[in-house]
Amino acid sequence: MRMVGNRVLSMAAAAITAVVAPVVIANPSAAANENDAELMASCSDWTPHIRRVIVGSAKVHSSYSGSSTVIATWKYKTLFRVNKRCVNNAGNLWWHSDCCTGVKGWIWNDYTEFAEWN
Repeated sequence: MRMVGNRVLSMAAAAITAVVAPVVIANPSAAANENDAELMASCSDWTPHIRRVIVGSAKVHSSYSGSSTVIATWKYKTLFRVNKRCVNNAGNLWWHSDCCTGVKGWIWNDYTEFAEWN
């Protein structure tokens, strides 16, 4: 038995209480905040995972900036694998695609989502 305040919990009740605690699952995607964009402006290798295009068409760029050269356009539901994450000086999050579409390039986070299923 365990004493909690004025109450005594049995071991079974304490175990059930621990089991039903909420679980936080990390999503590989993270967005930049406008207030700390300057602090976050950087690139890093990222846990490879699959993302999906969620707009009608999404431009794929040669760098992680909207003003860089467009090298491809992907259609809605295109699946691609990412290997890098960059936040530019404007605070925008970009993903680098390293395979699966025949194009290696950068796509803006807001055009994509984490693909839990196909």
